[in-house]
Amino acid sequence: MNFKVFFVVFLFVGYLGFAYGDALAANSFSPDASYEPVYMPRLTSTSVEIDGDNELPAEPNLAKTRFLKYPPVTSLAERVERLVYGIETDIKPELDHYGYEIRRYMTSVGNVRLFEEPDYLIEQIRNLKKARIIADYWGMSITEEIADIEKILDEDNDIDLGTRTAFKHNKVAAQTFLISLKSWIDTNERLLIHINSKPDIYEVLYPEILILVPTARVEFYNIYATKQAKLKDIQRYQPFALMVY
Repeated sequence: MNFKVFFVVFLFVGYLGFAYGDALAANSFSPDASYEPVYMPRLTSTSVEIDGDNELPAEPNLAKTRFLKYPPVTSLAERVERLVYGIETDIKPELDHYGYEIRRYMTSVGNVRLFEEPDYLIEQIRNLKKARIIADYWGMSITEEIADIEKILDEDNDIDLGTRTAFKHNKVAAQTFLISLKSWIDTNERLLIHINSKPDIYEVLYPEILILVPTARVEFYNIYATKQAKLKDIQRYQPFALMVY
């Protein structure tokens, strides 16, 4: 192989390595985040209005993906950075082992078919339970990683201030996110279980849900409003910005 050929091959291999490394870097995967603002429900004399127009929300298309392993970390600073992967930092679906699957199961949990198709409603309740299990594993993983990093920081006084400061930020960011994630899943499940417990009181005239009994109408409104507030919280995280329920 002459020098020119070798040099071209060298540059190409170097580019591949750089590109793969960049896949793990901040903002490496940025889906279109142009979503509709969260609509807070409106209580009327006969119904609960759940949308501002008669167009159904556009649910994101999240297909199954083949997950890849992360390359080994090369430094403590990188371990600290990874605490917010899939939270504050977008990553490709193949590397978003927890978040992508949670979003996939949560894609259609608020579809109006809930009110008209009992089997579909049960399916979405099951999807919520699957999302919660994954969220629990994510939480355990983050908690264990935080504990490991804290131990290293306590035992090594030579670790630089920048790494320590980044850890404090990422620790709080990850823990705050986990609270929002759990609340989002829980409030969706509460709504679905409520619908399932009283399946015959709703009539869908989208964007309104007609509920003739005043107490039932107010109860549904309160549960739905809480769910929407938690959706607004989770949408603040870029990887979850396209979620609509």
